[in-house]
Amino acid sequence: MDNAVTLCHHHHRVMTENPLSFSGLLEVELGAGHLEILTEKCRGILKENKAVRDEIAKHYREEVRKKEQNPDYVIVSYN
Repeated sequence: MDNAVTLCHHHHRVMTENPLSFSGLLEVELGAGHLEILTEKCRGILKENKAVRDEIAKHYREEVRKKEQNPDYVIVSYN
């Protein structure tokens, strides 16, 4: 969830063709610190198996339940 950006078709194409502009947009929208965290995560290796997938699914089920109970709740990413 902390890695999702919604763009219309036009802006998706513009940002795909201009990765430096996209990086700038992410830094403005998410903040430099958040962008650094995402960069670290993308360089990490997640070894997954059924147990890990089940744990991730359980985490997001709980997060969605919290969001349904409180619309102001911000869903927390698994990792």
